[in-house]
Amino acid sequence: MENPDGNGEADAFWDFSTALYARSGVEAALLALQDVDGLEINLVLFCLFAGGRGQSLDGASVAAMQGVGYIWGREVVRPLRAARRQLKPLSENGTAAALREEVKKVELAAEKAMQAALAELLTPAGEGGRLVAEANLAALIMAEGLAMTPANAGALGTVLDAAFGSG
Repeated sequence: MENPDGNGEADAFWDFSTALYARSGVEAALLALQDVDGLEINLVLFCLFAGGRGQSLDGASVAAMQGVGYIWGREVVRPLRAARRQLKPLSENGTAAALREEVKKVELAAEKAMQAALAELLTPAGEGGRLVAEANLAALIMAEGLAMTPANAGALGTVLDAAFGSG
């Protein structure tokens, strides 16, 4: 994944996300949180990134983050992802395969735009790390009305370990 054109925190957030996503077990854990629990991956990543920067997300911050997630995630990224997935079985056809690749590029561009919008929510903060990120994730889970289950706790633990080391 390439870096978007110079946007400071947005660039740093994108770089953090792509590096974390590439670590062992993280992709599967994030996709499970998305596909099983309905969590928007970019919101999970933002909780981690903000936590690493020392920003605790209170109720208002989580609501603002969810607003960005709903607008970009549900209204833009999800439909593009659905179109890309629908094209997969047809991708033996050269035309469909080329279209699928174009949709994938647009989907990635939409995710970058979503992350740039989330990065605008960052505020100067103190020392950060795993504990702040854990609290941010707990706030997101609660705001989404989800229960902590062994499956999603394991997936979140995998992502936290990859981002901050074993706790």
